[in-house]
Amino acid sequence: MDNADYNKLLNDAKSYLGAQYDLLRLELLDKMSRIIGLIIMALVIVLLVFGAFAFFGMALVFLLSQVMELSTSCCILGGVFILIIALAYAFRNYLFINPVVGQLSKILFAEENSDAVVPAKTEEEVSHE
Repeated sequence: MDNADYNKLLNDAKSYLGAQYDLLRLELLDKMSRIIGLIIMALVIVLLVFGAFAFFGMALVFLLSQVMELSTSCCILGGVFILIIALAYAFRNYLFINPVVGQLSKILFAEENSDAVVPAKTEEEVSHE
C-alpha cells in the first residue's frame, strides 16, 4: 500500500466516524424528545386528574352537606382522599413505576435498525466457517 491508499483509508475512516457521530446525535435527540414528551404528557394527565378530583370532591361535599353538616362531609371526603392516597402508595410499583420503566425502556432500547440490510455471506466466508 502506498501513501495515497493510506490517505484514502484515513479520509474514509474520518467520514465514517463523522457519520456515526451525527447518527448518534440524531438518535439521542429522538430519544430525548420522546422522553420529554412522555414527561409532559404525564404532567398534563396528573394536573387533569387533580382538577377532576377537586371538582368531584366539591360536588360530593355539597351533596353530603344536604344530609349532614358541612364540616362532617368535608372530613369524610378527606378520609376518602387519604384512603385513595394510601392505596396509590401501596400499589405504586404496579400503577406508576412499572409503566414508566416500561415506556422508558421501549424508548431507550428500541431496535430502530430493523430495516437495515444485512449483507449476505460470500462463498469465501461460508467456506472458511
